[in-house]
Amino acid sequence: MALRQACIRLALRRARPDLGNSIFTGSAQRSIGPKQAFGYGEVAPKGAPGFETVQLKPPETFTDTVKYISKGMATIPTKKEIVEAIGYPGQKHSAGGISTVGRIYYGPGRYDYGRPPMPAGWFANWFYGFWEFGHIMFVADRWIAMRYLRHFLGTAVCFFPMWLQMQWNMKAWDEFKKTHAQ
Repeated sequence: MALRQACIRLALRRARPDLGNSIFTGSAQRSIGPKQAFGYGEVAPKGAPGFETVQLKPPETFTDTVKYISKGMATIPTKKEIVEAIGYPGQKHSAGGISTVGRIYYGPGRYDYGRPPMPAGWFANWFYGFWEFGHIMFVADRWIAMRYLRHFLGTAVCFFPMWLQMQWNMKAWDEFKKTHAQ
């Protein structure tokens, strides 16, 4: 009865498409709603990881390496990265593995926007895949590594009481076997 009433009520309400922000107006999408597909806030804020000139490709000199590590790996995570790593109700997710996880900072100027520039030297080209993994996990999208750490620590916190109970149970069984011979 209630389901029938709800269907009637919802069928009679006024439901028209919003044509003010669509392809029917002939203009580009206005800044209504989210500015990006994943996360919240600015797409490329000042100081976001992955936008520095040193972070565009693997460092090939010692000074580039020092700048790369100091700018990318030695900086404190931003509030946005921490919030996305912890998670929140209604957080957008992407289906798939590491290759389809959304980027919270993505736009012109990021190292992988469009076609990434390849390094000039053979050594950096040979190890580019390893650099790419480390760059994504610890520089450009650090929140993914923090999310993995969250899962690891959560699993450890939930596992420890069960492991402790197992140890106590094994000691109790040893004592029982000593006192009750079969």
